Amino acid sequence: MENLYKTIGYLKISLNSLRCNKLRSFLSMIGVVFGVMAVIVIVSVGEGAKAEALRQIERLGTRNIYVKSVGLAKDRKEDLIKTHLSGVSAQDIPRIQNGCAFVKNIAAIKEIPVSVIGALKEITPQIIAVSPSYADILNLKLTSGRFINRTDISGHHLVCVAGAHIAAQLGDDGAVGSHVRIGDQLFKIIGILNPYDIRSVKSSSESSAVSERNYNNIILIPINGEQWVTPDFSAEDSTGDFSELIVQVDQTEHVMASSKIIREIMAVNHQGVDDYQIVTPLELLNQSQKTNELFSLLLAAIASVSLLVGGIGIMNIMLASVSERKREIGIRRAVGAKQKHILMQFLAEASLLTVSGGAIGIIGGLITVYIMKYTAPWELVITVKAILLPLVISSLTGIFFGSYPAYKAARLDPTHALMG
Repeated sequence: MENLYKTIGYLKISLNSLRCNKLRSFLSMIGVVFGVMAVIVIVSVGEGAKAEALRQIERLGTRNIYVKSVGLAKDRKEDLIKTHLSGVSAQDIPRIQNGCAFVKNIAAIKEIPVSVIGALKEITPQIIAVSPSYADILNLKLTSGRFINRTDISGHHLVCVAGAHIAAQLGDDGAVGSHVRIGDQLFKIIGILNPYDIRSVKSSSESSAVSERNYNNIILIPINGEQWVTPDFSAEDSTGDFSELIVQVDQTEHVMASSKIIREIMAVNHQGVDDYQIVTPLELLNQSQKTNELFSLLLAAIASVSLLVGGIGIMNIMLASVSERKREIGIRRAVGAKQKHILMQFLAEASLLTVSGGAIGIIGGLITVYIMKYTAPWELVITVKAILLPLVISSLTGIFFGSYPAYKAARLDPTHALMG
C-alpha cells in the first residue's frame, strides 16, 4: 500500500511539472501520437488483408482440391497427339476415386462460351455445365426451386439454374418454370441461386490459379447439356472433357496427403503431359497466412520507426528539462530527496508523456481506421493486438528513452544544482 501511495505521489508531481510546460509537453508527445496511429492503421490493414484472403480461400473450400485443364504450348502439341489427351478427361474421375481413399465427392465443370437470349434481349452470364454434386461441394443455396440432379443428367433434360442477378435481369422470364435460350436451345429454369456477396470476387486477383466465380451472374446447366448448345469457339480450342474437377476430401487433415496422391494419379494417367494444374486452397491458405504475418510484421516495424523518432524527441526534451530544472532538483535533494526519488520522478514524467501520447494515438488511429473502412476500397479489421501493441510499445518507449535523462538528473550534485 505504501508503494502505491509513493507511485501516486510521483505521478502527481510529474503531472504538475508537465502542466507548467503544456506546449512543450504536447510537442513532445506528437511523435508518439502519430507513431501509434500509424501502427494501428497498418496492423488493421494487414489483418484486413488476412481476413479477406481467408474468406476467399475458405469459400473455395479448405477440403477441396481443384484439378484444372491447362492449354499446351505449340511445342507440346506432338505430346498431346501422342497421348490422346487434352486437359482433364472423363477417365480421370474414376481413377481419382479408386486411387485415393480419402475422396468423398467429385464435381465436374465445363465452361461454355455461348450467347444467352432472354426477355427479348441478350445477356452475358457465365455458362457452366456442372455435375449434381457441385452445389453440395461449394455449399450453394437456392432462393427457390431445386438444383440439377442425376435424373437431369441421365434424361438429358434441358434445364438450368440461374444466378440472382441473371434472374433479375430476365424479369418475369427469370422465374422458376420459365425458359431461356442458351445457344440454339431453350432451357427451363428449375432453380434460382441465393444472392451472392461479390466483394471478395471483385478484389480477387485475376491471375490467381483458382478464382471465385460470381454466382450472381451465372447459369448452371447439366454436365452433358453442353452437347445441345453451340459454343462460340472452335472444337480445336477446347481443352479436355472438363474445364476442371473439384475433389472433396473427407477431412481437412487428409487434404495435403490426398493432393500428393492425386498428383501421382494424374501424372500416370496423362503420361507426363502438363495439360492440367492441381491447386489446393488449404495450401494457398497456409501460404497466405504466412505471407500476411510477415507483411504485417514488416509494416508494424516500419510504423514503429515513428515511435522511435518520438522517443528520441522525448529524450531530448527531458534532457533540456533536466538542464532547466537543476535548481529544483538541488532544492529537492537539499530537503531530503534521494537519487531514486529524482530518478522515479523523471521516469514518471517520460512515461506520462508516452502513455498519454499512446492513448491519444489510439483514439486517432481508431477514428482513421473507421474513416478508411467506409471510404477506401480496402478491408480493415481492428483487433485487440492492433490496440495493445502500440500502447505497450509507447509505454516501453517512455521508460527506455526517459531512463538516461532520469539517470542524469538523479546523478546531479546537490551543491552544483543549487548554484544553477
